[in-house]
Amino acid sequence: MQYNKCPLKYFPSKHVKYKILANKNIVEKRFLHQSTMLFRRFRINFSDGFSFGFLAVSVVSVFIFEILIVLPEVEKRQNVVYIHSIIGSFIFISILGNLAKVILTDTSTKRIMLPSLLKPLWHFCSMCEANAPPRTHHCDRCNCCILKRDHHCAFAGRCIGLKNFRFFLVFLFYLSIGCFYASMFNMYFIWDYLGGFSLYSVVCHIVPFVFFIFGYLSFRVFIYTLLSVLALISGLLVFNLFILHARQMLSNQTTFERNNSIKTYDLGWKRNIVECLGEKWYMTLISPFFDSVLPSDGLSFSTNLNSNTVLPESYALNQNVRHRHV
Repeated sequence: MQYNKCPLKYFPSKHVKYKILANKNIVEKRFLHQSTMLFRRFRINFSDGFSFGFLAVSVVSVFIFEILIVLPEVEKRQNVVYIHSIIGSFIFISILGNLAKVILTDTSTKRIMLPSLLKPLWHFCSMCEANAPPRTHHCDRCNCCILKRDHHCAFAGRCIGLKNFRFFLVFLFYLSIGCFYASMFNMYFIWDYLGGFSLYSVVCHIVPFVFFIFGYLSFRVFIYTLLSVLALISGLLVFNLFILHARQMLSNQTTFERNNSIKTYDLGWKRNIVECLGEKWYMTLISPFFDSVLPSDGLSFSTNLNSNTVLPESYALNQNVRHRHV
């Protein structure tokens, strides 16, 4: 009795099956490796993640609240509503766009070939085991050295340094404007729900949670009041931060240099603006996606010192051992 012989290709051998399983394991390992590398690149701890989540939820919530609820009720003229909607949307996009650039812009020394010899004004980082340029400091949270490090921003989960300082400053600028812009409409909106402007409504606006617990506010009015006071308080805090960093920009100082009274890099307020925001600094106010080339590469900076000037003691950082600060 004879049987029809099927071609061999319809009956894969064992080594073909093993090859398919091996390829599947390789794909899974590559996916895990890429996921791990992505997590390491965007190193986020709990405090940074919570701060970023709070910021993102607050900005989106206040924007939706103002556009869909407050604005149509405060302003009855449809053409004026369109104008305010366009202005509010531009501020909202500018806030998120600059925040994204702060997060995605790498301002560390990871991808820079650093010299093995210690140059003047340079110092050695014992954590990175590499020489570091002037104005560079090590961040314990980011676990790397940051060019012209200013501080670690918990809301962005990133250090603010040479390449993303302009995005951070414009982010503060538009966030403060957005908060005050929203608070202006909220002052016309919220008092109607709190029974008019009075001492009772003012106290209720300041601590709405207490009035909600004791049943003096409904859940809807509580949420409205909470968003209103969030915009107002955030605007005051963010505006103070903006003024602080704007003053540092005008003197071309980082937070460390301001605290230690280092004014070596002060070139005059006009040149300081270019040093911090780039040659096309005015374009950064329009959109974070416009290119504005910085004069410094992060490895050397222009100073106001003469060749015969003795350098301040602040540059002798522990006898050329890398200075670390949070």
